[in-house]
Amino acid sequence: MQIIEISDNLNADTTKNDQQLAVGIDFGTTHSLIAISQQKVPFVIVDQNNLELIPSIITFKNGNFIIGSSNQIENTIFSIKRLLGKSTQEIKQNPALFKLIKSLLDTENHVPKLNLDGQQMILPVIAAEIFKYLKTTAENALSIKITQAVVTVPAYFDDAAKGEVMLAAKIAGLNVIRLMSEPTAAAYAYGLNNKISGCYLIYDLGGGTFDVSILYMQTGILQVIATAGDNMLGGDDIDQLMVDYFISKYQLSYSSKLIIIARYIKELLSVHDQAIMEYGNVVIYMTRMEFEQLILPLLQKTILITQEALQLAGTPELNNIILVGGSTRIPLITSLLQQNFNTSILSEIDPDKAVVFGAALQAENLTIASKNSNSILIDVVPLSLGIELYGGIVEKIILRNSPIPLSITKEFTTYVDNQTAMQFHIVQGEREKADDCRSLARFELKGLPPAAAGLIKVEVIFSIDVDGILSVSALEKTTGISQIVELKPTYGLDDSEVNKILESAYINAISDHHAKLINETIIEAKSLIYHLEKAITETPELLSYDQMHQIQQAITALYTSLTSNNRELIISNINSLQQISELFITQRMNYALDKLIKGKHIDEI
Repeated sequence: MQIIEISDNLNADTTKNDQQLAVGIDFGTTHSLIAISQQKVPFVIVDQNNLELIPSIITFKNGNFIIGSSNQIENTIFSIKRLLGKSTQEIKQNPALFKLIKSLLDTENHVPKLNLDGQQMILPVIAAEIFKYLKTTAENALSIKITQAVVTVPAYFDDAAKGEVMLAAKIAGLNVIRLMSEPTAAAYAYGLNNKISGCYLIYDLGGGTFDVSILYMQTGILQVIATAGDNMLGGDDIDQLMVDYFISKYQLSYSSKLIIIARYIKELLSVHDQAIMEYGNVVIYMTRMEFEQLILPLLQKTILITQEALQLAGTPELNNIILVGGSTRIPLITSLLQQNFNTSILSEIDPDKAVVFGAALQAENLTIASKNSNSILIDVVPLSLGIELYGGIVEKIILRNSPIPLSITKEFTTYVDNQTAMQFHIVQGEREKADDCRSLARFELKGLPPAAAGLIKVEVIFSIDVDGILSVSALEKTTGISQIVELKPTYGLDDSEVNKILESAYINAISDHHAKLINETIIEAKSLIYHLEKAITETPELLSYDQMHQIQQAITALYTSLTSNNRELIISNINSLQQISELFITQRMNYALDKLIKGKHIDEI
């Protein structure tokens, strides 16, 4: 990447370089913005209502989507960004998320679907409406067609969430030329605008997420050296604390209107010592002291995360702190940061606009870049990436906060004799067990030459590009058998399925994805049956009559279920067959071992 300098004058003609023009988009939990940079000067584009900050509220009414403020509560979705990348189960298990869409969520599907006036839609399709609105806003203001964008995401977003943001943008007709982390985008804007150098802490408290990044800035280089955060900590959580407080204090019933009241009172208390609002027949009164006592535990959690990031960075001496996100207007945040880190805070750029300014500058840089610029931007991997090993443990291949782009090679081997295939499960996270991490992808390298355990060597390469897109390749050295997978985490959708989404509102793509999963499960089942039947043919003497009968029944049940189109049933029968045949497999391994060592002196073994 390149860093460019901001000039002082805006003289660009927006009608020029139409083919190269790209916008910056801050897709936010509470508000979303779109901006453009001309001659290295960014500005936010206002919508038809003269708003720069577009409320990220989506209402479905009479078959159409309405973006922004709406008096309608039914079929209205708030904070959809917090839901992206989550499964239905994850949403149900999180009260704050479940409350957002409780009345709309189809709880029977793994992929979250919302019921809107009888129509079922998945989250990226709904989120795409915000991108469509922003795109149309820019096209109306600039009188040109917009097809390219730099889109920002929280630094601590996992790959599943990033993938769904990219998919939403693509559904809206936008080619995402770069995904950029929000703290990095804000630092990018500050670094260019002020020509600053040194070590800076980016404290980013948005509506739905909290991120903190430590960056070195010097002439020509902006390098992220550490990042930390929490994807479930943001302004929405402050609002919910306030709602719960009002319900308890005034004996109220929950209503989504209370969220709007809480946000307004929060904004008032950021500039006044007290706030009063009418809610029906109730007068809600709150002082800043009450407010600060209520939210202090949550803000202290952000301080602990910030301290963690500084430790990961090697506890450098800070030059300044940069505030990002509308929630940072709360005076208590500034006080806590100054108390804990004893450094000054930069506030020259509106915290609501810093991210989109950085995105717009990067968009201009990537499309109409300065030929004389030789600066670089170095970002990091927010979460570790690894591979599941035998026993369900994770070997981390790329550690969190590793600079990108990068490529790392590891060598793996077989763990049983005559193993002809090797399965790979790619995960993301910091936990030691695969089940506790985010699953990104599974693939299998087949056709390995039969050999004793440990003799086959498979080279696995993890590569991450500047967008944070991970590619994994596996190569067996003696035969040259290989496979490569580019991980675009949109619940396993490939490019052809994405095209179907664009053409048919995603419904066909869901069924395609389901068919793909069933096909993979059928292949796994047939492989299990083949190898088990082969083992029985080779060593039938190891089985009693009852064992043979039970295994044959389980094989028949599994084989019959392959035509059912019921993946859960097939998986259940695979598990049953594996359990029933477990003793036989153990006996077979012991038999092979006895045969290998029988009649041989210990020195020959």
